[in-house]
Amino acid sequence: MRKEMREQEKKAEFKEMLSKRNDNADRLFEKWSKKKDIGKGLDSMYEADKARARALAFILENQEKHLANLTETQISNSFSTTPENVLRVVRLGYPNSVRGELFLEWAMETARDSIYYLSPVYHSRKRGSTAGAVTHESSSYRYGSEIEEDLVGSGDSSTTTFGTTLLNPPLRPFTVRLFVGGVPYAVDDGNSNIIGNILDASLQNTVDYNTGAVVLNFKEAPDAGSEVMIQYNYDSEVSTQYEDIGSIDLQLRDYQFRVKPWPLYVSWSKMTELLLNTTLNIDAEDALIRGAADELKKALDMHAVRLAYRSSLGNTVTNFNVNGAVGESEVDRAMAFTRAIDGAADAMYTALQRGGVSKLVGGPSAVSYVKLHKRFDGSNRQPRVGIYREGSLDGVDIYKAPADIVPNNELLAIYRNEDVPEDVSVAFGTLIPLYKTMSLEYKEMYTENGIAFFGDAKVLQPKYLQRIALQNL
Repeated sequence: MRKEMREQEKKAEFKEMLSKRNDNADRLFEKWSKKKDIGKGLDSMYEADKARARALAFILENQEKHLANLTETQISNSFSTTPENVLRVVRLGYPNSVRGELFLEWAMETARDSIYYLSPVYHSRKRGSTAGAVTHESSSYRYGSEIEEDLVGSGDSSTTTFGTTLLNPPLRPFTVRLFVGGVPYAVDDGNSNIIGNILDASLQNTVDYNTGAVVLNFKEAPDAGSEVMIQYNYDSEVSTQYEDIGSIDLQLRDYQFRVKPWPLYVSWSKMTELLLNTTLNIDAEDALIRGAADELKKALDMHAVRLAYRSSLGNTVTNFNVNGAVGESEVDRAMAFTRAIDGAADAMYTALQRGGVSKLVGGPSAVSYVKLHKRFDGSNRQPRVGIYREGSLDGVDIYKAPADIVPNNELLAIYRNEDVPEDVSVAFGTLIPLYKTMSLEYKEMYTENGIAFFGDAKVLQPKYLQRIALQNL
């Protein structure tokens, strides 16, 4: 009882924390939406994706705090631009990142920030389960019901008589089933008799519902190594069985992001500005800000998908042969690709009893092949910058990534629970999206500096990441 109370208190605490976080985000969003240039378009973003807009408000606030600790000269030397332009880069680049569409994007309020997620956990060690284990990590379908399964014995090709006492009496009549080698062969008749063609009807084949005693006589001895099993429903309404009713705790777990730098490689020089202004007659400041924003978006997305792909390598790959039957056209064969999507979804379901495929990120050739499917819809395609959405197939968004991120002939199948944002494969926490060191200029006429974003990443559920390989592409 004390444990359940702690869990309830923790859930209430998380709910209150999330409410305060959203209120704080809304206040910050109102502040930034009133800023000239930076605030342009923020209101429509809030209407379209409230979570992303709130995250951007936190990110802009953290970036501004970081810049406030630097002098104008330091900012100019480090970023080759003004503080306002640094914020414009973040404003344009961060919301255009697709990693928040594929995974959990958590904008950190402080350097010590946590996410919380629910885990259904077995309360006790019953029916093959392990106390403390996450329920969807086990395929023990019998845990939450009255169904039990006891081993009577193993066949040796000579023994025909078997007997045992089942572990959880009393039993419910009409629920006793006999399995040999995993195949059902006999049932009880509700009057303590076990009936089946495999049994010798001239001898005793009975079950005592009150004590669990079972006697079986086979016509022919079961094959060597075949298990003789009795499956039955125990009577959970009897007080002595109350302790055998499985229970599951919904535990609230937390992960504290540990802030660290991740390299981004975003920079521009005064020479570039000079070239754009004088030779190409382009607004250098605007062009460079948009270019830097694109680089920020690309870096965030490629880091995220690379991490997710590497986390998927421990899972079984689903193969799809693009070569169809003789006479089958390439387009007709592509129509069967949805089976591969189902195969990846089934792999998640087999491992976790939950999940599915909500997003696909593929190498260039793999995505081009999927576009042959007659139900492919490219109406929601994003600008072709870095990793971008190419379209969708039967409601599954499809993204194209460079071949050095996802192999050319593969697609990464991802599950993201839209109703429970924390139920994802990977969570990313971002504190400062754009951090740059002071530049060091050398006599050899080159400049070095360091640039990074500060945040953390946590793989919460690698089984939500499955690969599909296109063979003979």
